[in-house]
Amino acid sequence: MNRYFKYLCATILCFGILFIAYWIRIQNVTNIPDGQFTENDAYLHYWQAQLISENGKLPARDFHRWMPVGRDFGQSLNLYSYALAYSHKAISLFFPNISLYQVTLYAPAICYTLGLGVLCLYLYSTFGCLLSSIVGIILATLPGTIIRSAAGFSDRDSWCLLLGILAITTYLTSLQTRSIRKCLLWTLVSGISVLFGGLSWEGFGVFVSVILFVELWRFLTSEAEDGLNFYLLWVLTFVPTLYFASPAYRSGQGHTTHLAAVVLLPPMFLFMLRMLRFFLTTKTSYAKKLYPHARLLALVLTLVSFIGILGYVLVQLKTFSSTPIPLGQNRLMQTLSELKAPDYSYWVYLYGNIFSLGSVGVILIAIHNWKKIGTAFAVPLALFVIATFGREHLDVGIGTNFSNIFYFTAIACCVIGFLLVAWKRNKQTENELIYVAFTAWFLLWGALSRDTLRFDFYLGPALAFFTAAFIHFLSNIISEKLSHPAPENKTLNQHIPHSVLKIGISVLLLVPLLFWTPAAHTKRTLYVAKQLRKPTPGETPIAKTFHWMKSELPDTAVVAASWIYGSQLNVLGGVKTIIDQDHYLQHWIYLYNRYVFCNPNNDEALEFLKTHNATHIMLTQHNILNSDVHAFVGNHKNSEQFKPISLQISTNKAKIPQRLLTSQHTPFRYIDVIDWNATTPDFLNARLKNGQTTTLPYVALFSKQRKTSPTQKVGNQHGGVVFYFDEQQHLEKAYYLPAAGWHSLAIRLYFLGDLPNIFIPVYPTDKETTADVKIWKIRYPSGIKENLKYLEIESAE
Repeated sequence: MNRYFKYLCATILCFGILFIAYWIRIQNVTNIPDGQFTENDAYLHYWQAQLISENGKLPARDFHRWMPVGRDFGQSLNLYSYALAYSHKAISLFFPNISLYQVTLYAPAICYTLGLGVLCLYLYSTFGCLLSSIVGIILATLPGTIIRSAAGFSDRDSWCLLLGILAITTYLTSLQTRSIRKCLLWTLVSGISVLFGGLSWEGFGVFVSVILFVELWRFLTSEAEDGLNFYLLWVLTFVPTLYFASPAYRSGQGHTTHLAAVVLLPPMFLFMLRMLRFFLTTKTSYAKKLYPHARLLALVLTLVSFIGILGYVLVQLKTFSSTPIPLGQNRLMQTLSELKAPDYSYWVYLYGNIFSLGSVGVILIAIHNWKKIGTAFAVPLALFVIATFGREHLDVGIGTNFSNIFYFTAIACCVIGFLLVAWKRNKQTENELIYVAFTAWFLLWGALSRDTLRFDFYLGPALAFFTAAFIHFLSNIISEKLSHPAPENKTLNQHIPHSVLKIGISVLLLVPLLFWTPAAHTKRTLYVAKQLRKPTPGETPIAKTFHWMKSELPDTAVVAASWIYGSQLNVLGGVKTIIDQDHYLQHWIYLYNRYVFCNPNNDEALEFLKTHNATHIMLTQHNILNSDVHAFVGNHKNSEQFKPISLQISTNKAKIPQRLLTSQHTPFRYIDVIDWNATTPDFLNARLKNGQTTTLPYVALFSKQRKTSPTQKVGNQHGGVVFYFDEQQHLEKAYYLPAAGWHSLAIRLYFLGDLPNIFIPVYPTDKETTADVKIWKIRYPSGIKENLKYLEIESAE
């Protein structure tokens, strides 16, 4: 009866933690307008799920995107979209009022909660209720795990984390069970989870690598090939299927270039290593001599393999530039916010005390489990922690280059330390393989998170596990001492059971960790869940633009716009696009930025747009104010010359604008402001920093009126000025544009309204010149022809 009561309490506690985790992650639902999400990529998966719901499967190409050739679905991994579509079909059988949008909206919170449940169940079966509950509480409330798993963030992150947890925990379970049938079952479940993960995301190979590190540990710590048949079964479960099921594994491009090398080859190669050792130590004439040195042979083979992997990376280094892997990113990858490097304040804000205590935990657990030899691993682990979480301080202290050298040295030392510990370890510790798995998890995702915000979400489970393991370890030591006090204090705790003491001490350690300021993460939990990620596009002018498009433009319209609006234009605007956020053909994104934002040649820009069947072009204030970023992506050597520079308006005592004061980034001391009510001059007078004067063209935007200087009469080698006036015709703000930006097509369209016979304004319909979003219909001159060079997928340069 007592045992069943414990199970009941553990079940109630587990479901309570899961309920809290899910409840936290749906707090922002009321803030999201109907049909919208909080993440741009969510629209892509929702769009694909719609196609699957309508047709039963995805077409070979999507001719609503990447016009005119369409998006090749063979080069993308779309199982998540299939899961959304068929989950909706199954749910609608019982709840017909549930829409596909609602399934997509809540999917990340559901997937994360399921993944957390699987992890807690596994840890409960292995370590007991205490450690499992601590991990669950941390992961339920940790802001770093909420930001990409809240409802509305309907990207595939939570889905992939669920599959990764399933793959790793079931594989570890297969190694722990003694029943052949159960081992077979859990091996198949793990392999199928890897199969699903491999069909869902290009980065799933990192989870596969965690399992490979476990197998590598077993390879180095044993003389015989135990369980090789089950490992082969695991490999055969997903390797052949992935290779034949998706062309991305056979001939990957862009993000999928190294897909086979990361997901398929390492498991097969490790199997070959194990078979080679088995053959050398049992079947050759040198078998008797080699068998006593089987572990040394395994170490040598492993070192040779790592040298080969390093050689592959160095040879293929340039090809990583178009992927999210932080190894020499190209210009487009450098502009993505989620691929930026996190700073120290980022870790503190989203992970509180957990990232520091979890790091200490992984170091101390290594020493505790493997004693003196574990120190050879713990020291490089400490260096890795410093290089990863203290990158910002290292960059300032020793410079970026030496900081990177320190980081890669720490990684190399961690690998060497791991191999040495495995090779020298003589006695297996309790739950050793679990600690090995989570250490590999910590190192792999930590290494990626150091340079890329995108990946820290996956680091959370490892940090939570080692934080819980550290608390569990400390509470066990303290409770042991309190349960067995010195003779003079024997009456102090003699009536308190050890288990109760251990729970009480764990709670006393956990509560300050969660709530002790300034790093207490729970104080930011609900804010991150509710407010940190805003709906995209939300209640903004761009949302109104999409609504207008859907009602006014035909579904055959092709809108040329920045890639960030790609799938939003498909879903909310109901139109086709030439580029979007999945960066399928990155060269086309470069071309769009080069010809629309950098090139003053109208004919080349029109040829590019016509080749891609563009019927309309859309520009937003966000695009224009970040023209330097577009120029940078477009490979312009002086991209800063395209950025509009805000000018300070200097007024007299009567609050009448007199001069525009400029920053150090302009060649002027000041620019004179005219009295717009008295005259409309041909140009502005400006005082250069060398004391000379010059004239500048301008454009003044008065709501529905535009006043432009006759620029053809003015030498504008210094650029021009844009004035914004409010409804009372008071000067509200002003920008200076350098000459390169002033002549670009995007600037001339958005501010000057040039080429009205070719680019016909259609939105805003009231012709408001100060609108945030503007759309033009393109009427191509007869001399503009299509040019196949604009359809090339790689630069010829």
